[in-house]
Amino acid sequence: MTAYLRGIGIFLIIIFLIIIVGSMVMVMTGFADPPLPTPVGRVVWVKGTLKAIMQNKEQRSLQKASVIYLHDTLLTDSNSQAQIVFTDNSLMTFRSDTKFIIDQYAYKPNPKGNSVGKYIMNLLQGGFRTITGLIAKRNTADYEVNTPVATIGVRGTDYAVVLAGGALKMVYYAGSPCLNNRKGAILCLSADVPFGEVPSVGAQPTALTTKPTEFNQQLEIIPASISPFTSGGNNPNAGSNGPITNFCITQ
Repeated sequence: MTAYLRGIGIFLIIIFLIIIVGSMVMVMTGFADPPLPTPVGRVVWVKGTLKAIMQNKEQRSLQKASVIYLHDTLLTDSNSQAQIVFTDNSLMTFRSDTKFIIDQYAYKPNPKGNSVGKYIMNLLQGGFRTITGLIAKRNTADYEVNTPVATIGVRGTDYAVVLAGGALKMVYYAGSPCLNNRKGAILCLSADVPFGEVPSVGAQPTALTTKPTEFNQQLEIIPASISPFTSGGNNPNAGSNGPITNFCITQ
């Protein structure tokens, strides 16, 4: 009988310990910080206000050197402009009243194969000027900017776009930016055809003979690049063989 009671006691102690440990794990898990988002770039300059909304709806007010994260929604108001630089050294200046989503982005400086990453963005309103970086230069199929009207592709390019009056308008500065209406019709701009638009959803991309008035004021892009750095110790930044996570702006 004594052995039986001793066995029951040991069993109850084990159950008690399991309950305590499980409760501690649940508490620790509940209070644990969520995983940090992936950094993809930094702010070069801001004139006015630049805000970022994260996937969890948290908002950040951005300033020069602020970090940009994967899946950020970037917003400028009616009196603001801002420039950012991505880790592949893509440069982008936003117009006022712009809403831009970093949908998919990955950059690996020393990959195997032709691709160094992925650059897929969504422009929901407003516009920008951009000088594409290493992702687009290495493999143009890895670069895409989607809008409600059409898709933008490039071949090593400096261009500007704006959504205005239901149309997507583009101006060429260098390279070969292309407008794709998602129905197989593509218009690539050049020095001979510097202006184009997709006038509405699904419409044929059209070359324009005159510069749209939206581009009378050219957006400023300041030369800047991303430089990886070590966060401490003698170990080099992991970005040499994988995504760059620690970086600063050089100008």
